[in-house]
Amino acid sequence: SFFNKKNKKIYEGRKNTFSYIKKYIRSDEEIVWIHVSSVGEFEQAKPIIDLIYKNYPYKILVSYFSSSAEEEIKKYKKINYNFYLVSDRKSNTEKLFKLLNPKIIIIVKYEFWINLIYTAKKKSVPIISVSSVFRSNQIYFLKIGLFFRNALKNISLFLVQNEKSKILLNKINISQVEVIGDTRYDRVLNIYNNSKNNSRIKDFINNKITIVIGSSWKSDIDILSKEIERDLTDTKYIIAPHNIEEKDIEYLESRFINDTIKYSELPQKNIRKRILIIDNLGMLSSLYKYCKIAFIGGGFRGALHNTLEAAVWDVPVIYGFHKKNRRFIEVQKLEKNNISFPIRNGNEFKLIKNRILKNRDIGRGGNSFIIQNSGATIKTNKLLSKYL
Repeated sequence: SFFNKKNKKIYEGRKNTFSYIKKYIRSDEEIVWIHVSSVGEFEQAKPIIDLIYKNYPYKILVSYFSSSAEEEIKKYKKINYNFYLVSDRKSNTEKLFKLLNPKIIIIVKYEFWINLIYTAKKKSVPIISVSSVFRSNQIYFLKIGLFFRNALKNISLFLVQNEKSKILLNKINISQVEVIGDTRYDRVLNIYNNSKNNSRIKDFINNKITIVIGSSWKSDIDILSKEIERDLTDTKYIIAPHNIEEKDIEYLESRFINDTIKYSELPQKNIRKRILIIDNLGMLSSLYKYCKIAFIGGGFRGALHNTLEAAVWDVPVIYGFHKKNRRFIEVQKLEKNNISFPIRNGNEFKLIKNRILKNRDIGRGGNSFIIQNSGATIKTNKLLSKYL
């Protein structure tokens, strides 16, 4: 299965970590070590990586947990070193610190590895938590969470996304907390400001109304496919699946028989097809500029992907409803501002889609919302400079 394959990749990747360090990283090299869990956290880390790359002489090392982040991280030119973070055993973390000499460790969002934190503290290496969010039902704030609470107290500085997180940390006697917001707002603004036109996409769309379905999972397509098939207008659909292995592309082709063309097959004469399948990675964030509506995948599974990438283009955002998606602060804010709309089934997708296309004012305001919430990177820079 997909998850077994993913776990195998993580296991294999971790086996190579120590030999990679010995081969490529000198123990006296001054490095800034940034740790991310997966692709989403890596997006949050990018503005910080850019900032360190521009302002400091240190080498940049990014470690990661999930195999889905591997390719994206390897492609990012400003990173000097990258590897899978080994499992959080004391012997492993002590070995890491024997081989590495980090100036500072930056943990993005959630990844609080207990032994990593204690070993860094022992070695007097400051740990900064960036773009973190805390909720009252997390283990740190429960009676049984003493062990985890104590670990958090060894973090030098928390740069949190909202006031609520600061209050929760203060309640457990952690006072080294600053509210800075979310660096992803800066990241999507940067993409927006540096976006280039794509003539292949423009030719495919051919001035027709377009809906982009970004980071889609099978659970999204299962619910949307009937409505897409029944759409008798000349609306074009661009589907960028979360996984682009052959079987994932074939699944989409079999759901919409004779109605699809792959991006890798463009430009072709046959642009009469209604559905374009994006069979590469890294293009999605610049596709939203071409659509009237964006549907973001992962929502029905409670693992909603990046809504801000679409909202920055001032397009209304739709996604599958799941109560777990409420843990994303930006989702709550987008819904409150009537920029994004959760749906429970295909019929709701059709209704909200038709409403938006009839009344072009529905779901607007994403761009100014993002500008309003940007600025976390500048605040981070100020606070990090004390440690660098």
